[in-house]
Amino acid sequence: MRKPLRTLLVGAGGYGVNYVEYFLGGEFDGELELVGIADPYASASPCYDRFNGIVPVFDSMEDFFAAHSADFTIVCTPIHLHYGHCKTALENNSHVICEKPFVPSMDAMESLEALREDKVLAVGFQWCYSEVMQDLKKRIIAGEFGTALSMRSYISWPRGWKYYNRGTSWAGKIKSAQGDLIYDSILSNATAHYIQNMLFLLGDSVEECADINHIKAECYRANDIESFDTIVLKGKVKDADVYFSASHATNYLVQPVTEYVFENARIWINVTAQDHVCTVHHKNGSIENLGSALGNGLKNRIRDVAKRICGEDKVICTAPMTGAFTALVDWVFINVPFCDFPDELIIRDKERGATYIKNLHMDLWDCFNKNILPSEGGYFI
Repeated sequence: MRKPLRTLLVGAGGYGVNYVEYFLGGEFDGELELVGIADPYASASPCYDRFNGIVPVFDSMEDFFAAHSADFTIVCTPIHLHYGHCKTALENNSHVICEKPFVPSMDAMESLEALREDKVLAVGFQWCYSEVMQDLKKRIIAGEFGTALSMRSYISWPRGWKYYNRGTSWAGKIKSAQGDLIYDSILSNATAHYIQNMLFLLGDSVEECADINHIKAECYRANDIESFDTIVLKGKVKDADVYFSASHATNYLVQPVTEYVFENARIWINVTAQDHVCTVHHKNGSIENLGSALGNGLKNRIRDVAKRICGEDKVICTAPMTGAFTALVDWVFINVPFCDFPDELIIRDKERGATYIKNLHMDLWDCFNKNILPSEGGYFI
């Protein structure tokens, strides 16, 4: 029986709380040993009282590595810090998993990939670790459903002022005060899983993602941010049409609608507050319920990377697997103008603590059903 991997958690607030809960709850007992938390704001973590005095806390990774070592580092910090934290871990002979989104640019991704040498460098796109999605991908690769015809997602997720004021003033930003790329947006962060999963499912092998080409995109904002809170894009992945629509500037929640159309089947992922139910509707009329699309992906991403580090043949989301997604984000931020919604459409609701466009979810739904960009339908002009 192998020794547990000595593990460093970088970032104990925000999403890092989930990892703290896993460790304190014994989820990875026998597999991983949490030997340190590196976070200058650790005392602000909601679970600080639970880990303080139990797990050694350090202000920085450098402080930890000055006197300690880690087999495995989990990076769960703001986007613009990912590159530096992954680099520090690799330079200190540690394998790494970094939360999504990985890094803002292809240059940063390629630099880390070149640096990793024999180390595992993984990204926490949890759908890629879902046994349901991995099995579905194998069936797609085997040609069971025929050629992919279209991949589509629609998301209306209202987000208020607290969302854009969270953390250390990085939300909705293009660059940090120090000039580091952030590229935070609804595309690159909150709804990233839905576009990444399209690219993942159409990859030629289990650890490849397909490129998206012939992209047309429109980005809008109602909130007072540098990037955008609404995006609609069209493109091609292989011969399949891709359509993606997502907005935080709505006043009505519509859980993600996801449809993958193949020659011989339509695959739906129906999202509820509790789960992501994946069903395959075959051309012959039969219906398969594959269960939760997310499966055990949340925990698998840590457990499977740990097993990969120890030499087991586990599918993980490698840095190159995020290349197509990173290139898409890169392209949007460089090539697409971010347009303000007309001021007469913007509602700044103090009671809700949110800025939104009334009935935007309906306009975007119309565009989704017609497979058009908003400008093609005369919206928001």
